[in-house]
Amino acid sequence: SSLRAGGAGAGNSSAADNSTRHSAKTFTSFAQHPGSSLYCFAVMRPHFASEQQLLTMQYKRRWSLFSCDEAAVYSNQAITLGPGFRTGVVASNLVCGKGGEFGTALNTPIFLKVWAKVREDGDFMRHEWTVKVDPDAVFVPDRLRKIVAYHRESQRGVYFNNCKYGMHGPLEVFSRNAVVSWTSYSQQCVQHFWKVCEGPCKWGEDMFIDQCLWKVLMVDRHFDVNLLREDHCDPPAGWKSCQDAAAVAFHPFKDAAMYEDCANIANNVDLLDGSA
Repeated sequence: SSLRAGGAGAGNSSAADNSTRHSAKTFTSFAQHPGSSLYCFAVMRPHFASEQQLLTMQYKRRWSLFSCDEAAVYSNQAITLGPGFRTGVVASNLVCGKGGEFGTALNTPIFLKVWAKVREDGDFMRHEWTVKVDPDAVFVPDRLRKIVAYHRESQRGVYFNNCKYGMHGPLEVFSRNAVVSWTSYSQQCVQHFWKVCEGPCKWGEDMFIDQCLWKVLMVDRHFDVNLLREDHCDPPAGWKSCQDAAAVAFHPFKDAAMYEDCANIANNVDLLDGSA
């Protein structure tokens, strides 16, 4: 399919805005999907070389977020991931400690800054759904489009729980209104949970945003068992083969060769079994 890089006005790009340009902060596909349009983003930590390696490969192969209708990668410096595409910049060192009951990465402050940048850039407003995906998640956007097509937007928004233990961070899916609710009132949640936890809650960003949207902002919470196959959510036996054609994402695959093997299978299994 035809692909191009584009900035905030990607839909109005001129012929001069071609794939050799290195200033684009979002990547846009010509293949648009009205009603189930996906804006997808990832956060890349420069001090983890594997994340840049994975995202560079995904960009080259048009895998994961680069198979969404529009995609962005945020980091704390502008890094070119391929011809015509570079990271957006967030003012953070993207470093956090671990703590809490499960030794979780205490990354909520980092992601509050990232989400503020997503809201400021505003690219998500062109799409029905916004997806935050981890660099080491093997993600098949076409499978997600089939799921979100059955979920209607609501006034405060809709988001998905992807695990029986609560929403897990490798694949987070929000409607447009849910992103507006979250980015408009996240500080209300910070203040609420500061009181509840008598200080900062030692949660990862996934638990924080889940509790915030669900318990404080009253955003509609939908569950879909097929969104994520992950080692931390009691996956079925053999899940790492990536042959489950119902699964939207598999996580984690931090090694580039193992990621490539999984992605090759996940992106072709639909063709092999005849399903579409």
